[in-house]
Amino acid sequence: MIDIQETVDSIREFLEENRRLTIIVCSGLIVILILISILMMVSPSSKKNRTPVSRTLVLTEPLLLPEAPVVPDGYITSRITQKNWTDEELEPWFTLPDAAEVEKLGEANDRIINEIIGAAP
Repeated sequence: MIDIQETVDSIREFLEENRRLTIIVCSGLIVILILISILMMVSPSSKKNRTPVSRTLVLTEPLLLPEAPVVPDGYITSRITQKNWTDEELEPWFTLPDAAEVEKLGEANDRIINEIIGAAP
């Protein structure tokens, strides 16, 4: 297996022994990156030189619609909803929790939080 620390040490020794070569290589890489970025900014983009191609769709056969499920009679796909519910509409869907249920929910949330943070300070 490769010893990472030994490899890092050998690279560090090589760079310290060949300091002039390291500086030349790094300077060359920086110059190349600067030249590439300048060329990218200066060169004309390929989109400007293209001529737009206009194509006309010619249908030789009729279009086939994909099969879709049939909407049953009486099914409403959209409706206008009221801004506020009436008490009669609210009653079957909403019940106020009692104190015991709220306490159970709080304990469940505390357990989840303790599992997440664990022994974090």
